[in-house]
Amino acid sequence: MAESTVFFSTRPLPCLLLFLLLAVFLHGCSSATAPRRMVGDEATMTERFQRWKSEHNRSYATAEEERRRLRVYARNVRYIEATNAAAGLTYELGETAYTDLTNDEFMAMYTAPPLSSADDDAAAAAMVITTRAGPVDDHLPQAQVYFNLSAGSPASVDWRASGAVTEVKDQGRCGSCWAFSTVAVVEGIQKIRKGKLVSLSEQELVDCDTLDSGCDGGVSYRALEWITSNGGITTRDDYPYTGKAGAACDRAKLGHHAATITGLRRVATRSEASLANAVAGQPVAVSIEAGGDNFQHYRKGVYDGPCGTRLNHGVTVVGYGQEAAADGGGDRYWIVKNSWGKSWGDQGYIKMKKDVAGKPEGLCGIAIRPSFPLM
Repeated sequence: MAESTVFFSTRPLPCLLLFLLLAVFLHGCSSATAPRRMVGDEATMTERFQRWKSEHNRSYATAEEERRRLRVYARNVRYIEATNAAAGLTYELGETAYTDLTNDEFMAMYTAPPLSSADDDAAAAAMVITTRAGPVDDHLPQAQVYFNLSAGSPASVDWRASGAVTEVKDQGRCGSCWAFSTVAVVEGIQKIRKGKLVSLSEQELVDCDTLDSGCDGGVSYRALEWITSNGGITTRDDYPYTGKAGAACDRAKLGHHAATITGLRRVATRSEASLANAVAGQPVAVSIEAGGDNFQHYRKGVYDGPCGTRLNHGVTVVGYGQEAAADGGGDRYWIVKNSWGKSWGDQGYIKMKKDVAGKPEGLCGIAIRPSFPLM
């Protein structure tokens, strides 16, 4: 191979060229040791994250974990903003107390494994349709369940306005949503029938209800069966919520009955008209699929999906209504009380689209498994 020859010019370089070469040299020397400066968007996101942490009283065990949570937070915020910018959305996403969690983490912490269809069908014999007049013949065979269109429900209902709904509670990192929806419907019917609103104990169900699985999930109609067989349930003050599983049932308090029920009924499945008739009489416990990023970050408006029917979360329908519109055709919605605290959703509530065409099961399966107590 021929030896290469390098020629050096003896002509003086222009001052500007010398300056540029010096700048490049200095930058190359310093970049290996100097910390990288954050660009505008990154700095802004870090500031937002610090404000979010302060608002939700969040701290992390290590600096590495904080950096990871910042990355998750930033990814979620960008998703929220991109989704809100989409045309035609009937609801709005926003930052909540859970914006530092991936959706997989959120699902694992705040929902429960879906109940198998075999287990669900085993209790179908208790199913009964309801009208405004109340339960109809509960001895009808399962195949002969009907609803009475002439006894339709009123145009709107909101049991919060009647004082039949306690404040939004927070289940914490325990899959006890089923206990919260159960307690909510017993609180509601007691206010309606006896005129007193008392906050009842979810922890008693978590610890003592042998039909369900504590922080590993459950379903409201079984919890209502347990309350009936126990003769009642005590108050939250008497048996406080800890959000922890594995504690022994405080059997000394099983006889402290702040509320008693005489039984339960299950609304005919996959009929939003039947569910509306039931909600016209009292709050109703339902199961839904509470999955996906949009549900996690819901802030306000009428939620219309996406979601499926793998029922993994218990909530309470406390009413229904319709959005105002000039042509009178605003979206109809269910008023749903959740148990993820007031910092999620619309002060702890979500409006879920009602009467979805082609979906007898309702949005997110809301009409598949409704139940309510008798008093």
